[in-house]
Amino acid sequence: MAFIDFLGRVLDRVMNQDNTHTFDRTTDSLEAISAAIWWLIVTGGGRPDMDLYEGWQDELGIDFTLWTLTHPAIAWTRGAGAGVAAPFLTATTTMVLNEVAQLVGNQRWQIAPDTWGTNTIVRQTVLEFEFTTTLVANLDNAVCFWGFTPAQANNRASNNIIGFGLLGDVVQAVTDLAAAETVTAIAAADLATYNKFRIEILAVAGVGTVLFYLNEVLVATHITNLPDLPMYPNFQFDTEGGGAVPQIGVVRIWHHDAIIP
Repeated sequence: MAFIDFLGRVLDRVMNQDNTHTFDRTTDSLEAISAAIWWLIVTGGGRPDMDLYEGWQDELGIDFTLWTLTHPAIAWTRGAGAGVAAPFLTATTTMVLNEVAQLVGNQRWQIAPDTWGTNTIVRQTVLEFEFTTTLVANLDNAVCFWGFTPAQANNRASNNIIGFGLLGDVVQAVTDLAAAETVTAIAAADLATYNKFRIEILAVAGVGTVLFYLNEVLVATHITNLPDLPMYPNFQFDTEGGGAVPQIGVVRIWHHDAIIP
């Protein structure tokens, strides 16, 4: 009976709660059918697994086969702290003037929203991470960046990037193609508290698209100035005065072989 009830719920979802279980083109949509099918797949455990999950839980330390860390004054470390994410990765001292702290991945990920389609296996790439920092006003807006870059040494000033940056100490969603940029301000992002950031890179009806989320709310959609390059996850910090203490919580990245609605 439980399985029959489950199938009934799926049919109701497909038919937009039409208990006659008949398809009406004027009221039912392909989007609803697609969502219902994926709901069934996810519920049945068929959704692709995460390709990278970093919760900083390794008691032996940071996995340097995955990450390269830089901080001139003192090394990054994991800590239990008062933050929501515990353990998290944190700079162990306040960053001083013009100091750089960076967490960058050692593996590249396929990023090709303008070319993904039925002739490619990868159809979507997702990056999620938790982040907070003290003294946001002391971060250098020209350099700080959190997202994907084509080279490990890249930052906000580099070309062909996808991610979050700063302008006037306000978080921005950024896509850059050969120095031409699409930028959207995200005024709601308060970096003094923990936030969950998400970037979805995909093709929608053949159009390259990047979706930016803050705490599970869609805050920007970019369809212009999208680079098609393999990229590294990159969290780049630089101070312009007084210092700051950045903290990074869970980071996860994965590919999909079909678009997840």
